Amino acid sequence: MPDFAGILSDFFTNSPLREWSGNLLRSVPGLPPIIQTVHLLGVAVIVGSIVIFCLRILGLAANRQDPHEMAQRLFPWFFAAMPVMLASGALFFLARPQRYLYNPVFAIKAAIFFVTILGSIWLWQKSRQLVNASIGLPIKLLSAAVLVGWVLTAMAGRWIAYSDYIFWPG
Repeated sequence: MPDFAGILSDFFTNSPLREWSGNLLRSVPGLPPIIQTVHLLGVAVIVGSIVIFCLRILGLAANRQDPHEMAQRLFPWFFAAMPVMLASGALFFLARPQRYLYNPVFAIKAAIFFVTILGSIWLWQKSRQLVNASIGLPIKLLSAAVLVGWVLTAMAGRWIAYSDYIFWPG
């Protein structure tokens, strides 16, 4: 079985995008912390918009709000922040693909992120059918799973830098 991380690493390492992003991050003073801040602001908008909606579905916040109306107000923020977060994260990934592709925490984050994005979009699609009195157990379970998924994604994103302490080299 081919080493998937190795194939991706070779692809991105030999990509002109790696050279471009590495040079950009090295040559523009202060750019890395600015990009990290933009990335974290994107995460905050995404997590903030989906968390309040999930809490509403679970009956833990904003219970007077109509779930469908709430989704119409919050999900545009979610979808607008997603490309900002992805682009800012991609800049760091492209500059040092080996750092991420061989990091088990990044693999965990990517898997949780992908599943959570799908769950969030599915929840948004289901929100069109929600009426205050008809929020059933499956939607509540989906909301709880999405909520936990975003918390785990944010935590894993932070732990990427500390994977050596989690997976201590033996």
